[in-house]
Amino acid sequence: MDTKHVRRAYSFVCLNCGHGWESAYDIDVTVDDHGQLIAAYHLDGKLAPSPLQSPRCPGCEGRKIRIMRPGRVASARLHER
Repeated sequence: MDTKHVRRAYSFVCLNCGHGWESAYDIDVTVDDHGQLIAAYHLDGKLAPSPLQSPRCPGCEGRKIRIMRPGRVASARLHER
């Protein structure tokens, strides 16, 4: 099996409470013997669920989350000032 390591960052905003956050994931992508892709996500060195499948707001636990390219939350905060 061949494994590739990639790093991906995402911005998130909760559509319930408006909380925004960003996270960078280390992802190990493996192609198994049957040609299936297996992705293992790590956040802060710990195994984590995929942020793309069922994200949850750390502020209100809501599930209505918009996922955006990295840097969107940080740039929005700059414009708030």
